[in-house]
Amino acid sequence: MRHRLRQTSTEDGPAVTSMSIDPRMIVTLAVGLLAGCAPAPPASDAPDEMAPREFISMVNGSSVLDPDSHFIGSPFPDVVLSGLFPVRAPDECEVAVLQGGEDSFAVRMQALKNARTSIRIQALVFKGDESGLRIAEVLKEKKAAGLDVRVIVDAFSNPWLQTQWMFFDLKQHGIEVEGYEAMALQWINEVPIPKLTPHYDPGKLDKRHHEKMWIIDGETDHAIAITGGLNIGNEYFRANPDDPDATWRDQDVVVRGAVVADMVSAFDRNFQYFLGIKQSRGVFNTNLYWDATRKVLDSTGMVSISYTTQPSITTYVTQLESRQPDIDFRRATCRFLQNRPRLKETYIQQAYIKLIEQAQDEILIANAYFVPTPTLTTVLKDAARRCVSIRLISNSPETNDLPEISLVGRGYYKDLLSVNSAPEVAACSNPDAGIRIWEWVGQTRDDTVRSQGTMHSKFAVVDGRLGLVGSYNLDPRSEKLNSETAIVFLEPVLSQRLRNAFLANDLGYSREVSPEDAAEYEAPEDVIERFRKSLGGLFEQEL
Repeated sequence: MRHRLRQTSTEDGPAVTSMSIDPRMIVTLAVGLLAGCAPAPPASDAPDEMAPREFISMVNGSSVLDPDSHFIGSPFPDVVLSGLFPVRAPDECEVAVLQGGEDSFAVRMQALKNARTSIRIQALVFKGDESGLRIAEVLKEKKAAGLDVRVIVDAFSNPWLQTQWMFFDLKQHGIEVEGYEAMALQWINEVPIPKLTPHYDPGKLDKRHHEKMWIIDGETDHAIAITGGLNIGNEYFRANPDDPDATWRDQDVVVRGAVVADMVSAFDRNFQYFLGIKQSRGVFNTNLYWDATRKVLDSTGMVSISYTTQPSITTYVTQLESRQPDIDFRRATCRFLQNRPRLKETYIQQAYIKLIEQAQDEILIANAYFVPTPTLTTVLKDAARRCVSIRLISNSPETNDLPEISLVGRGYYKDLLSVNSAPEVAACSNPDAGIRIWEWVGQTRDDTVRSQGTMHSKFAVVDGRLGLVGSYNLDPRSEKLNSETAIVFLEPVLSQRLRNAFLANDLGYSREVSPEDAAEYEAPEDVIERFRKSLGGLFEQEL
């Protein structure tokens, strides 16, 4: 007997909080406690401590979308299948830019309900809240219909009890969820074991899985995929507009064509990696016990699970699902990229370097967690000296779900803005040449109260022609520790849509940082703020 999922509702609010707990804080505290002290910042963020200038010179010189472009690969000789996927011609790649979380949810659900053969989902966070539970419901329906349904989540980033029960429910329905084990024992699969764990790394626990891929029927000619910055949860889909803190700004794109096969390869190798770790552990392979558990449940009936939800949010999720966004696919030259830090891959970092170094007129960057490393600082200031107009938006401490990241990032504003006084910039004929920085505050000048929460976007537009959208943050963690994905595309209409979103929408919810502000941020007068900035700085290489 199979018991149907039962949901309970309350008018008092959701049992699952809409506040996001970023794994950075968990990992940062864990590393600090285990090490006994904070790690000293490295002299360079380039591979093998290569000086930034040396690294830049090795990476620069060819376009991201040049099939013969030079990239520095993994130093491990046995890595045959790298995270550098081929350049796809316009007849192999169609891209559509989504306007926000609401459209992303609607498109995801439409694709999910239309799935015929397979569903592959990877996200750092997959919450058991109203939107996540609706997705889980459809996943179970598709699994019961015979589809191959697989999910990957990050083992340390989904601690909520209701979320863990949702994962259990997916597993008991035959859906594999890598990054989850019953009783929160998924950390067992994360512990590296010498001679058993591929590319054994004692620091593996600090290397988290931050990729975001939603792939439907990936092995067919009608495959469709969504990728970008969104995890799965109410705040990402803006499912509770009455709560500004749970109304986030984020960016996704929809992809069709042969390039989806590259995303499938990235997902499948990730899935096989997790599976291989468990298979290498003999009797400690947790899949053996899940197989046995499912056999018991087939005869006894599945465990009945109750969830607490908020009716108003559930209703709004239904409304979001019924939306019919106008999705305008455009053929584009594109390239999908994957970073796997356990293999010391840095392809997305290199893509940013290439894009910035080859910019001629304008660079727009929206990035949730901006803590510039030496290499990034170098290429941005070089571009400013070439008379490129650089506009950057990141979170303020008021909107950042981890305010200390913004406080640390602020410490670099003064140095970045100092390039505007360089004689090369002063001599530019372009009046907009140089670097300008805005902080997202979630409130326009006409608003009396804040209406938006965290700005979670990770995208860039170069010269109004090239776009990059992905999961990659411009901070030490994405460069060194998190696995990441991104897609780069060359298509003026798509790039202009991102550019318009940046200039017409995002800047309106942001405030510009003046040189005086930057000087204050570098050495705050407020004692509490100075302490918080110093505390964050201790763990800067974990941010």
